Amino acid sequence: MTQRKRIVVVGGGFAGVRCARILSKKLSRREWDVVIFNRENHMVFHPMLAEVAGGSLAADAVAAPLRQMLPRVHCRTEAVTSVDLERKTVSYVGFDGRAHDLPYDHVVLSCGSDVNLSRVPGMADHAFPLKTVGDAVQLRAHAMQMLERAEVCDDEETRAWHLSFVVVGGGFSGVETAGELNDLARGSSKFFQNIRPDDIRVALIHSRDELLPEISPSLRAFTRRKMEKAGVQVILQSRVAAATPRGVVLKDGTTVDGATIVCTIGTSPSPLVRSLAAETEKGRILTDAFMHVRGYDDAWAIGDCALIENAATDSPAPPTGQFADREGRQCAANILRTLRGVEPQPFRFKPLGQLCAIGAHSAVAEIMGMRISGFPAWFLWRTIYLMKLPSFSRKIKVGFDWAWELVFSRDLSHLKTDTTSRVSKAYFRAGDWIFRQGDPAAEFYVIETGTVEIVKEDSGSAGEVIAELGPGEFFGEMALLSDRPRNAGVRAATDVEVTTMGRQVFEQVSSALTPLADLLKDTMAKRGQETRGSQASSERVPKTR
Repeated sequence: MTQRKRIVVVGGGFAGVRCARILSKKLSRREWDVVIFNRENHMVFHPMLAEVAGGSLAADAVAAPLRQMLPRVHCRTEAVTSVDLERKTVSYVGFDGRAHDLPYDHVVLSCGSDVNLSRVPGMADHAFPLKTVGDAVQLRAHAMQMLERAEVCDDEETRAWHLSFVVVGGGFSGVETAGELNDLARGSSKFFQNIRPDDIRVALIHSRDELLPEISPSLRAFTRRKMEKAGVQVILQSRVAAATPRGVVLKDGTTVDGATIVCTIGTSPSPLVRSLAAETEKGRILTDAFMHVRGYDDAWAIGDCALIENAATDSPAPPTGQFADREGRQCAANILRTLRGVEPQPFRFKPLGQLCAIGAHSAVAEIMGMRISGFPAWFLWRTIYLMKLPSFSRKIKVGFDWAWELVFSRDLSHLKTDTTSRVSKAYFRAGDWIFRQGDPAAEFYVIETGTVEIVKEDSGSAGEVIAELGPGEFFGEMALLSDRPRNAGVRAATDVEVTTMGRQVFEQVSSALTPLADLLKDTMAKRGQETRGSQASSERVPKTR
């Protein structure tokens, strides 16, 4: 019996799914296996993630299960670790925890790019990305939690902070996210007794002088006017220097406070691309005109991870869903031509237009040279994206959700995303309070970089610095062990990064590790004697050895 040949597609985005679907329909199942690797068992329709975050759509409406979309394809959710282009094997980690190799006859690399928020200090610690369905669900839940907290908050400054949202990035994702969060918060305010629409503050920060640089100037101007009229504060020509628990700090030192920070900028090459023995440029795989990985006739690259020359414009194809879908089609066609011994064709595509929803049932669109704005553009946006959804069942789901939202208010219920107390990281700028005297004890802190000050805050004074701690030292255990509010404040003396441990984890670790528990008890006793009962300085623990 002749051994079946295999085509492996790495990545389940627009490009990879389109390519796998066409190949599985055109190739004989008796001769060929088409395999697709994707960490999630569904394809995410990224243009609608902002609507999930804003409560316009249910989360499952934008997640199309790969097995239902690709019934003739072998779908695998193991993590691909490397691709050996010389040996023609894909290496992956199986569910047994072991490394495995899968040989291929042709491989299609469509692994996209990764979110990278670490370029801005503190952004990875304090901002929400918007890349996956889970990101959108978590953002929506957090936004609703902030409204709930603001409703019962007596302190005006804290209440205003809860009702402030900051979106970083004025491209398509940033504009759509700011518009949706603004609609969600202002539209929901009528169901809260102590929140008015005017209390909501949504800030959209962009480094350039105009929003949406990809579209025409007139539509950019319309976008800004419309969003500002809806209540969104547009901050242009401003770069974010850092993110903190309080908000973001701009390059000029200006602070924009907000309990919710969303970052729609910052990507990095997939680790798979970085490990690949192939030519790359700016983190993208270089291809020839036919989408071959340069130097390999049996390896192809498409989507965001590939740098593909568009023959229609003699310029690189942009990393957008519109182009990714066409690249997937063209790649599948070229593989089929190659298998038949026919010369493949260069990638050529002229984009049909651009669409962007900007909130308040309004959008901007450029379609085949026509410029449309306002409600007609919004209706066109929804119609086109409804048609582009990858399955009929998803079209029905999304259509129903949209029709519901036109008649009824957005659903205020949300999945609780609070997780079990865990170990995480946090970044604070010099002068930021990590916690104040009298705050409830919730976390234990270990300093990684920078220094902090222990401050005793007496009424009527600015506070006295009674100790200073540096890298490797820790604080916050006293109030946790004694189960009482903080008896001193801790302030960042320099820019500080700390590892934080929630109450549950701290209690489990300190009770399980007897030496640590004894050290903490001894330290508490010694500090109590040294300060003659002063509880403030007992927040400090000597550096561990």
